[in-house]
Amino acid sequence: MTDIIHYSCLDSPFGPVFAAKTIKGVCLVSLSKISEAKFQSLLRKRFRKDAIRDDRKLKNVIHELSDYFNGNRVNFKSLLDLSIGTGFQKKVWMKVSEIPYGELRSYKWIANEIGNPDAVRAVGNAVGENPVPPIIPCHRVIRSDGNLGGFSSGIALKKWLLKLEK
Repeated sequence: MTDIIHYSCLDSPFGPVFAAKTIKGVCLVSLSKISEAKFQSLLRKRFRKDAIRDDRKLKNVIHELSDYFNGNRVNFKSLLDLSIGTGFQKKVWMKVSEIPYGELRSYKWIANEIGNPDAVRAVGNAVGENPVPPIIPCHRVIRSDGNLGGFSSGIALKKWLLKLEK
């Protein structure tokens, strides 16, 4: 049954959050306000696999996300499946995952840290493609000038997540 992706949903303070996993680990978290049908469609499009809701199979990650959104400091332990990312994206995502809770880093800092200081724009694009926020905390990445930059689920949610961690 490796061709099936299981998913679940939790109610967060800002609306429903969907999470999905393959046999390898969590592969997608959606913080955007979308319907369950839209999330299923997104899963089929990205992974070309059937998606079945199974709250039991995602119990641990749902619990971690719920704790996080309720203001608890969480060290996410759920395994991840980042197979849809390129080598460069995975490198960026791993560096982003090292940003400590409540701290910020710039896109430029990440580019320097991964040994590619001229790739600031590419780093920004990779951060924007993060499939598992906030497990990989892309909301902690800002512009060098201190501005927030972008966020795939909207700047208002980025601000909310940053405030949650203060």
